[in-house]
Amino acid sequence: MSTQLWLTFILASLPVHFSPGPNNILALSRAIRMGYWTGHLGSLGRYPAYLLIFLAAGLGLGAVLNASPLLFTLIKWCGALYLAYMGYRLIRSALEISSATNAVESGKILGLMRREFIIAIMNPKAVIFATAFYAQFVTPGQPGFAVLFASMVAVSLTLEWIAAGCYCLFGASLGRAANGKGILSWVTRGLGAVLIGFSVLLAAT
Repeated sequence: MSTQLWLTFILASLPVHFSPGPNNILALSRAIRMGYWTGHLGSLGRYPAYLLIFLAAGLGLGAVLNASPLLFTLIKWCGALYLAYMGYRLIRSALEISSATNAVESGKILGLMRREFIIAIMNPKAVIFATAFYAQFVTPGQPGFAVLFASMVAVSLTLEWIAAGCYCLFGASLGRAANGKGILSWVTRGLGAVLIGFSVLLAAT
């Protein structure tokens, strides 16, 4: 792929990775309450999910989901319900914000990573979008497809890592600036409501 096409791919990928989607909102809310490192370490759970999604896109799973409305609907509703559940958990956690609670929760990195993974993987639209997006730059069967596709996946995951870091950095800064538990509580409630809103959008489309 030419340098110009690589540049186009990267520029076109930026809105995808840096948009305030469910995983980035979750990382933001976690960094606000627990700090940068806990937020960023927790976000590591999304990368295995995205790797599976990109591989599925390369294998044509998007076409399978398009051809199977029942499977698509089932995965979509599971994802929407889990997003709503996570939004509810955030709103509930707003009532319990304290330094002691945060110190205990910050140690549960594997649990945080698991939530990131589930939110990322239970979105069938991500598979279909990845299929359509990658198809603009690479075609199965073309010479060097495997190497080119692997390179694109590596770039995508790197951009996702940078985006997660930016959201966590912003969240940690916001948490320090808010300082008071009352402000943090309301911010956490708002982010929980955003996740519930994402669940409604996913279920409705």
